[in-house]
Amino acid sequence: MTITQSFLSPADALTTDEVEFRWRLALRERLVRIDLRPTRPVECFGPVGERDLGDLLITDWVCPQADGIRSSNVARRDDDALLLFTASAGQQIFQTADETVVLRPETVLLMSTRTSGRFVIPQELRKRTVRVPMAALSPFDTGGGVPGCLLLDTSRNSMASLLQDFLTSIDHHVGRMSSAEVEGTRNALLVLIAGVIRASRADVGDREFLPLLRQRLEKWIVDHLAGGAIRVADLAAAHSVAPRTVHRAFASSGDTVGSVVRTHRL
Repeated sequence: MTITQSFLSPADALTTDEVEFRWRLALRERLVRIDLRPTRPVECFGPVGERDLGDLLITDWVCPQADGIRSSNVARRDDDALLLFTASAGQQIFQTADETVVLRPETVLLMSTRTSGRFVIPQELRKRTVRVPMAALSPFDTGGGVPGCLLLDTSRNSMASLLQDFLTSIDHHVGRMSSAEVEGTRNALLVLIAGVIRASRADVGDREFLPLLRQRLEKWIVDHLAGGAIRVADLAAAHSVAPRTVHRAFASSGDTVGSVVRTHRL
C-alpha cells in the first residue's frame, strides 16, 4: 500500500499552536523524538509531504532555522530503525558523541535511531527522509548491523548516487503504482540501502588494507629490481591479490607501479 498526501501546506489556516503540534507529531511519527527549538516563529515551518512505500516512511520537509537535541534516554525509547537523509537545498549539521557531519545536497546520510546528539539547521533546509524499520531491513545483507552515523558524498560514491537518484525517481511513479509495484519498489530500495552500507564497510577495510599492501608491494619491488622487468601480474601473484588490487594499492598514495619502479631504479 502506498500513501501519498501533503499536510502543513502554506495554505492551511492553522494557529501557531496547531502548527507546532502537527510538526512535532510528524517528527515523532515519521522521524524520531527530538527536543526541537526553532530560532524563528513556528509559523515559518514549511509543508511536509508523504510518499510511503508500505512500512518505509518517505517524507519531504521544508525546515526553518532551528536547533535541537536528542538525548540517549530519548533514543533508547524510540523504535529501532534506520534513518536515511538527503537534501536538495540548505544544510543540517549533526554532532554525535564521535563525530560531526553536515547533510547538504550531493550527500546521503544514514543514521540509527539509537544515535544521540545535537543538530543545527543554519538556514532553510529542504530534505527528504526515509524511516526504515529494522524488521524491514533485517532480511537484507548489510554486512553486519547498521551504522550509527554514516555520511556519503554522492559525487564520489556511485552506490550513494544511485540511491539518491532512485529516491528522486519515486516521485514520478508512486502515485500510479499497483500494490505489486509498490512492494517491488520497496524491496528495491531496501536492497540499495543494504548495498550502500555493505559497500561502505568494504571501503573501511580498504583504507586499512591498501596502505599495508602497498608497503609490502614496494618492498617486493626493491627486492626484485635486479631480476629484470617488474610486472603487475608478478606482483599480484606474489601477494595473492588481483592485478586491479595492486593498482588500487599504489593509487591510494597517488602513485603507479611504473612510477615507483622508476624511482627505485634511479
